[in-house]
Amino acid sequence: MQILGTDNDISPIAAKTIADLELDEKMYKPDFEITEKFQGFSKELVRISLLGLGVYGFLIKLGTEEKGTAQKFLMALQQHKFLAGTGVAAFALCAGCALFHGYETARCLAYQLIIARYLNRLEGDRWSPQDKDTFRDVIKEKQRCQKGVVKVGTVLLFTATTSLVVGAVLVAVCSVLVLFRG
Repeated sequence: MQILGTDNDISPIAAKTIADLELDEKMYKPDFEITEKFQGFSKELVRISLLGLGVYGFLIKLGTEEKGTAQKFLMALQQHKFLAGTGVAAFALCAGCALFHGYETARCLAYQLIIARYLNRLEGDRWSPQDKDTFRDVIKEKQRCQKGVVKVGTVLLFTATTSLVVGAVLVAVCSVLVLFRG
């Protein structure tokens, strides 16, 4: 996987004028809005997963602060450590995938802007036919790369959402087991 920003990703042929870099707002504004919504959703997944991890911390604190020899809360957690561990792992996986998804949405937007700039260069007579052929090849390559980023982002978002649901179910189960067995 090639990382955006290496090997002169922006343009194999330098811009001749500032017009080669300019984009009409209607070409990129919808992409920015969609990216903002995806990144906002990813941030919410991270926030909720961190809140779930905090609940596990509260349950552990509740168990360790118990006085006396019984320590029912801590014993209940120890008896169900697989559930608790799986829940913690699910929330951590959710947070990690959501963070990476936010990064991938930015990469996707970057590819979209590069593609739009090359499409602009195809219009008019500032560029030779050979340059325009190069631009068409670059557009195809960037579209291929962008498609890969979208696929990775889709898998990350699905994994984060599924992990959040699993983590939430397991934190509820652990909470019930700890609080009502205690």
